[in-house]
Amino acid sequence: MTRVYGRSVWNIAILGALALGFGACAKAPPAPADEASLRALDAAYVEAWLNDDAVKQEKQVLALFDRDAVIMPGGGLTPEEGIGNLKNFWFPDGASPTFVTHFQHDIGTVDLSGDLGVISGRYTLSFTYENQSIAQAGNYMIVARNAAGGWRIRKMIWNDQPLTDV
Repeated sequence: MTRVYGRSVWNIAILGALALGFGACAKAPPAPADEASLRALDAAYVEAWLNDDAVKQEKQVLALFDRDAVIMPGGGLTPEEGIGNLKNFWFPDGASPTFVTHFQHDIGTVDLSGDLGVISGRYTLSFTYENQSIAQAGNYMIVARNAAGGWRIRKMIWNDQPLTDV
């Protein structure tokens, strides 16, 4: 009887070790959503646009978006879907770089639910493109998802007042 009992304990120990091993191999769940990290994503978006180096600006801006992200630009422009289309919208090949001289987000609300977060607020923006200085202001909303790689922008919409020469 002792021998059978010993084998049962041994079998349970082996099964427990295997379960722990498989559990360690499983993909870790995303970190819990928190307001501070979502606000950090919003700040990173603004900071990326303020980069004076056009190559780094493009890389940093696009790195904040999910592969299948959708932007809905102001002015009634057609939505753009997918990182390739976002690149072509903001950083088309052969185009002059955009130099952002001022960009500010004033966050109004931050909402969290599971791995989704929504940030909305007002923005002001000034930039130079092809030797023309432009300023605009409006509202924005970012829908982001928190996954294993951290927060990424899934959808973004903004509206603006008509562009004005500075």
